Amino acid sequence: MKSAYSFDMVHGTQEVFRVFLEALAHPGEPFGLNRYSAGFPRYGQWLAPAVTLLDNETGFFWDGAPEIGREIRFLSGSLPVSLEQADFVFLSCQADPARILSVVRRGTFTDPHDSALLLIAVQGGLEHTAQLNGPGVPPEGRRIRLCSTEVSWFKAREDQGFEYPCGVELVFLREDFSIIALTRKVSITWLM
Repeated sequence: MKSAYSFDMVHGTQEVFRVFLEALAHPGEPFGLNRYSAGFPRYGQWLAPAVTLLDNETGFFWDGAPEIGREIRFLSGSLPVSLEQADFVFLSCQADPARILSVVRRGTFTDPHDSALLLIAVQGGLEHTAQLNGPGVPPEGRRIRLCSTEVSWFKAREDQGFEYPCGVELVFLREDFSIIALTRKVSITWLM
């Protein structure tokens, strides 16, 4: 039976995984997912990361259209779970950052790896400028441009005051099918 998708589940997921690793290793630097997302006729922005990161031993939370959640479950074998239990949290741009960050898994001092990875859709122009510092960022810092949704997530993360090594990783899925990541130890300075 021929699949409706042209995404290569073996090589495609390996390449998407490398993109995510690069994004997490170089916070704030954009990396493209367009060629992988194109393998799905619809919802590629969500499905390419989902089939890469999820499996039948991970739980995911999805806050968007039910048909996309069903497709994520079908393709990945992962089960939908509550926000508080999810290993991977897929969020639309309408999600409330303060509410989400107050309940997601953030790890503990003894098990910091027991935290959620948030994948957040964002849209809008890159109107704000910030400088990142920390692991994976050049010694002089990395200047980045952000949309308003990304700024609200960054500020909500700061307001949570996660004490390292606890916290969450944020990955922003932009409209142009690029991603940027903010790891838990990266700090932000807002520029005019």
